[in-house]
Amino acid sequence: MIIFNLVGLVMLAISFGVAFLTGWIMGTTAEGPLMIVAGPLAAACDAAYRWKHSAGHWFHPDGGGSLFFLPVWTFGLLWLVLGIVYTVQGRP
Repeated sequence: MIIFNLVGLVMLAISFGVAFLTGWIMGTTAEGPLMIVAGPLAAACDAAYRWKHSAGHWFHPDGGGSLFFLPVWTFGLLWLVLGIVYTVQGRP
């Protein structure tokens, strides 16, 4: 049983690659800031893909990137919120 699609993996790889590169440039490895960067990037990639393609449905897994049958943009929003919480709490 496949629980993701290739589009979703590419979106996540690009988002976290950019986040880790940004963290490396800024000299931080803390989870919070990395999630604050990766979350909106993942959500934006998935939203743009779903908006651009005629078959793109906002909640259907086959309409864009998906992971565990959930759209990547939902994970992006969750990671943004968690990143803000982790940063405010001062987690390393």
